[in-house]
Amino acid sequence: MGIYVHVPFCRSKCFYCGFYSVASLTLKEAYLGAIEREIVLRRGYLPRQEMNTLYFGGGTPSYLERGELERIIRKLEENYSFAPGMERTIELNPEDLVPEKLQGIKDLGFNRLSIGVQSFSDEQLKRINRTHSARQAMDGIALAAGMGFDNISIDLIIGLPGQTEEELLGDVEKASCLPIVHLSVYMLSIDSNTVFEHMVKRGEFRLEDEEVMVGRYQRVCERLKELGFEHYEISNFARNGKYSRHNTSYWQQKPYIGFGPSAHSYDLHSRQWNTANLKTYIDHLNEGTLSFEKEELKPVDLYNEYVMTSLRTMWGMEKQKLEGDYIVFWEQVQEQVRKYERSGDLVEEGGRWKISETGWVISDAILSDLFVV
Repeated sequence: MGIYVHVPFCRSKCFYCGFYSVASLTLKEAYLGAIEREIVLRRGYLPRQEMNTLYFGGGTPSYLERGELERIIRKLEENYSFAPGMERTIELNPEDLVPEKLQGIKDLGFNRLSIGVQSFSDEQLKRINRTHSARQAMDGIALAAGMGFDNISIDLIIGLPGQTEEELLGDVEKASCLPIVHLSVYMLSIDSNTVFEHMVKRGEFRLEDEEVMVGRYQRVCERLKELGFEHYEISNFARNGKYSRHNTSYWQQKPYIGFGPSAHSYDLHSRQWNTANLKTYIDHLNEGTLSFEKEELKPVDLYNEYVMTSLRTMWGMEKQKLEGDYIVFWEQVQEQVRKYERSGDLVEEGGRWKISETGWVISDAILSDLFVV
């Protein structure tokens, strides 16, 4: 089981980002008090078992001061049992990779860093409204490794405005030379209520053609494999088996609880998500209640989620589970499975159905065909 904490504050809004955040610290103190109340209010949501992962995301969690992060962690420790050696991840922007900040994070028990690099081109970084430079990112990652962080992940984006294939592959090469063990590579999409969405509507920007994006994704996958990274999830690559344990628990449908505005939770039977509005989140918790929506999962929902999450990974779908827990739905899609097996996009290995390396690029189509409505 895992815990996710959403810190909704950012110095500025990146043009591509669809995650909930606010570019103001006005409500920071009120947020800290509210999340402490939420932790206490919801302590019975999951069984009283040890937590195996902790993940601070956002927003920009590293925008908080050490004492503010410590307030949240201490309240969690008062209400949950943390497993020895648990994975503790915090997302950081490269400008926060400075000795004092890193030492504070280390002292609080964080042992995994997820760093939003996105590009090693200063020109590209300005285009997407990032507030760091390529040099800051490279120097900061080296500093973190030198201070003892040996589980560092970074993010890169395919399809940024004006990005060439040569530039993208250059970013991959630079990343591979850094002391990192994990790399997330995402294809740019246009999310609602982002600057890019408004730019697209005004005709100021458009995404690369899908065929171009797919070709670049394939070349990135091929190159990372040559560089010693294992492609273990559609967008994620790891060296030395250093998978993200927290995110892998999502894909393996393990229960988790999320705190903070817009945070999601899953208890094996239902999903719920907090309001994506900081003031509403705070106001409700000040009154001892939580503003959220909830969805009870029917058997067909559980089947569809199992297909969606498991096929995203190199481990795939367990045939025994499909023929046991989900036999009614499995019987309806077996012909589709055989079709993709014949095309080489799905393979059966060791009692599991997996998407092949060539099938990753049409994963959306495969998933859609295996869903039951």
